[in-house]
Amino acid sequence: MQLYTSKNYKVNRMEYNTVNTILETPEQVSELLITLTGIDIYKQTRQTEYVEHRALLCHILRNKLDMRWVSISDFIKSKGKSFDHATAIHANKMYPLYKKDRFDYYDKLESNFIVKSQIEYSQISKLEVIQKKYETLEKDYFKAIEKLNKFDGGYTKNEKKYRGLEEEQKTMYDERAALVLKSFEWKQNNSEYEIINCAT
Repeated sequence: MQLYTSKNYKVNRMEYNTVNTILETPEQVSELLITLTGIDIYKQTRQTEYVEHRALLCHILRNKLDMRWVSISDFIKSKGKSFDHATAIHANKMYPLYKKDRFDYYDKLESNFIVKSQIEYSQISKLEVIQKKYETLEKDYFKAIEKLNKFDGGYTKNEKKYRGLEEEQKTMYDERAALVLKSFEWKQNNSEYEIINCAT
């Protein structure tokens, strides 16, 4: 049922949102717009009535739901219509001109959209970025844990056993290990000097 025509831009019989339903999502806004006008705003066409009603959708999503341009673009693209953020900006800018030419029609239509969002849609893109970063970090974390579990560390048997000692035992081990390390240092220092035997 086509209620809007490019010839007269009038609604013969518009079904009002008489119960004053509070619209909370772009999906609800979109469905109501299609129901009221009978126009498939996602159809791949540049015909005037489709362009103007998509512009109205952008206007409502931007100015009433406070959605970001990228979020508007992503939403419309999810419906199968090619639509980037620049197109969304342009459509929103053009809507006041379309409304001026057919003020009664668009004013009447727009009055049906009583919007109250439960989530601040301007934050959707930020939330999506944060979620993606979290997912990446989570993957990296589990990869690191897996590597640590597989990592033998190149430790000797003694070093591995050391980790199981009590604190007092570790202290004794460290004291003895320090003596062994000093003996290595002493041997190394001696090897640096040439021993010369002098005849008397």
